[in-house]
Amino acid sequence: MAYTKKDQLIDRINGNFDSFKCSLDGVSRAKLFDGAERIAAVKEAHRTLTDGYDFEDGETEFYLLFRDPLTIVADAWENRDPTADFDDVMFDLACDESIITEYPLMMDGCLNDVLNTGAPDGHRMCCCCGI
Repeated sequence: MAYTKKDQLIDRINGNFDSFKCSLDGVSRAKLFDGAERIAAVKEAHRTLTDGYDFEDGETEFYLLFRDPLTIVADAWENRDPTADFDDVMFDLACDESIITEYPLMMDGCLNDVLNTGAPDGHRMCCCCGI
């Protein structure tokens, strides 16, 4: 079986999750308790993205532009409307051009490509958000 872009993205998300877990090593119980919502958001984003979320081709390519796609999704999940489900969060992210400049990219040249051509088709949903 060929190694796909989705496989590459899942590997990156798993690496992001491993780094996040390592960042919690040695953290006091009080700080862990205070950070419980963040930990839950990261864990839920990781679980959903790696176990059952059906990435569209454009989405996969878009998230591969970023060093830490898990953080992007976890931030959105943590700050979501309480009635939103995961698909709602991913849809809202698809309409949010600001993530292109708010999160570190894998390579500096990627930003120019995205700004010049727009996000991949999976993320240019003009009908939903007016982008």
